Amino acid sequence: MKAKRLNIDIFSPRKLASVLLIVVSLFCVEVPLRAQQLLTLDSAIAISLKNNYNILLAQNTGREAANSYSPGMAGMMPVVSANATYSVSANAINEQFVNGFEINQKGVVSNTVMPYLGLNWTLFDGTRMFAAYDQLRLMRDEGMENLKGAIQDNIASVIEAYYNIVMQKQMVAVNDSNLKVYEQEKAIAQQQYEVGMGSRLNFLQAEVSYNAQYTICLKQQVVVANSIISLNQLLELPLETEYAVSNGMDMGRELKYDSLKNMVQQQNPSLALAKTSVDVAHTNVREANALVFPSLMLNADYGLTRTQSNAGFVLFNQSAGLLGGGLTLSWNIFGGSVVNIKRENAKLEEMNSALQYKLEEVTVNAALMEDYKLYKTNLDILKLDEDNFKVAKENLDVALAQFRVGTTNIVQLQQAEASYAQAGSQVVTDRYNAKVSETQLLQLAALLAK
Repeated sequence: MKAKRLNIDIFSPRKLASVLLIVVSLFCVEVPLRAQQLLTLDSAIAISLKNNYNILLAQNTGREAANSYSPGMAGMMPVVSANATYSVSANAINEQFVNGFEINQKGVVSNTVMPYLGLNWTLFDGTRMFAAYDQLRLMRDEGMENLKGAIQDNIASVIEAYYNIVMQKQMVAVNDSNLKVYEQEKAIAQQQYEVGMGSRLNFLQAEVSYNAQYTICLKQQVVVANSIISLNQLLELPLETEYAVSNGMDMGRELKYDSLKNMVQQQNPSLALAKTSVDVAHTNVREANALVFPSLMLNADYGLTRTQSNAGFVLFNQSAGLLGGGLTLSWNIFGGSVVNIKRENAKLEEMNSALQYKLEEVTVNAALMEDYKLYKTNLDILKLDEDNFKVAKENLDVALAQFRVGTTNIVQLQQAEASYAQAGSQVVTDRYNAKVSETQLLQLAALLAK
C-alpha cells in the first residue's frame, strides 16, 4: 500500500498561518479505532500530529513569535498613557493686600486634581528599531522552522514504528510458512516410520524441529504485540488499543542523490535554523552599531489642572486643554567603552554564527551522503536476497520431494529448511531497512510532509 504524504508547505515564512491551520485541522480529525480496524499510515500520522506534545509546543512557540512580530514590539510606535495626579496639602496662610485686607489662617486645606494624556515617541534611535523589527521577523521564521522540524521528526518516527509492525507481522507469515514445512517433514517422517521405511530417530527429530518452530511462532506474536504498544505510545493512544495495519511496504520511486541534495540545501530544518541564527546575529550587529548614534524623542502632554482651597485669595482655579510638548535629544558621548565592547562582541557572535552554519552544512551533507549510500546498498541487498529466497524455496521443494521418496536424509532436509527460513526472514528485514533508509533521506530533505 502506497503511503500518501501530507501536503504541508511550511518553508515560506509567509505561510505560517497556513501551517498552523493545517496542523489545527489535523487536530480536528477524529480517528476512532475499534478492535482490528485497519489503521493506515496516513491515519497514524494524522493521529500523531494531533496528539504529539513536541508539535503542540512548537506550534505554541511559533504563534508566540508570530504575535511578537509587530512594529510596536520593535519600538516603532508611540506610547500614549493616561495619567492622573491628586494631591492634598495643609498650609498656614498669611496674606496682606494693598487695600489693608489681611488673611492669616492656619491649617488651610487645598487639593489639586491633574489628569492628563502623555505621548512618547522615539523618532530616531540610529535605526536600532528597524534592526529589532527584522530580528522579530527572524524569530518568527525560526519558530516556523522549529515547527517544520518537529513535524518531520514526528512523521519519521511514526513511519518507522508503523512499518516495524508491518515487518513483525510479515515475520509471523514467514514463521507460519516455515511451520507448515516442518509439519510436512513431521508427517513424512511419521509415515516412513510407520511403514518401516524410516527410523524412529528421524521421526523424533522432525517432531522436535516442529515444536521448536512452533515456539518461534508464539514468541513472534509477542513481538508483534509489543511493536503495536510502541506505536500506541508514540500516537498517545491507550496502550491496549488494537488494530490491523497494511500488509506491505511500498518503496516508492527510487530517490536521486542530486535532487535530494538540492532539497536539503533549500529545506533542511537544521540548515534553515543555522541560517536564521546568522541573520539574527547580523541584526545584533546593526543594533550594537546604532548605539553610537543619538536618539530623538517626541514628548507631548494634554491635560487638565484643577486646584481648590478653603482659604486664600484664590479659592478655585481650573485650567483645561493644557498642551505641552517638546523634543528630547540624547547622545551617549562616553560610557566607559561599553558601546565599543558591545559592537565588538556582536561582530564576534556574527562570525561564530557563520562558522556554525558552515559546520552544520558539512554535517548535514555528510549525513546525506552516508544515508544515501546506505539506501542504495539496502536496495541492492534487497534485490539480491529476493532472488536468493526464490533459490532457497526451490531448494526446499527439491529436498522435500527427495526426502519423501527416501533419496535424501533428514539432516540435508533440515539444512534446506534452515536456509529457507533464513532467506525469508532476511527479505522481510531488508524491506524494512530499505524503508527506514528512504525515510531518513526524505526527513533530511524535509519531504515527509509534502
